[in-house]
Amino acid sequence: MRNLFVIICTVLLFVSCKETKNSRALGDENAGKTLIGWYYYNLGEKKYDDLKQYLDEDFFKTTTEAEFFGKLKEREATLGHIIKAVFKEGDLMEENKKEKIKEFEFDYDVQYEKSAAVETFHLIKRGDEFKIAKIDF
Repeated sequence: MRNLFVIICTVLLFVSCKETKNSRALGDENAGKTLIGWYYYNLGEKKYDDLKQYLDEDFFKTTTEAEFFGKLKEREATLGHIIKAVFKEGDLMEENKKEKIKEFEFDYDVQYEKSAAVETFHLIKRGDEFKIAKIDF
């Protein structure tokens, strides 16, 4: 009887741990979608200065603020205003458990007034905070 109790407890613990891991992964995906949703909202409202709060501290090491905002304005002039952005897929690309850093890649199908495009966001999660590390248009 005691062995049966130990087996049942072990199985329940295993299932519980697996569900917790799945729940965290889903939570990370939802947090990334929310962050990108706010990015697109502010981009659509042309609140370019508000976009900075969604960008990682290292974002402007590869490009300047002026170049980045210039690209956004040029993209809108070429493709038109954003009509909708739809989540396509997202993946965990890298995880550093020691430093509590995770890197994700999310793809979005974006419909503009004049054309459509796929945009890829590279997100970084430091602790509990998500930020955009890079955007590929």
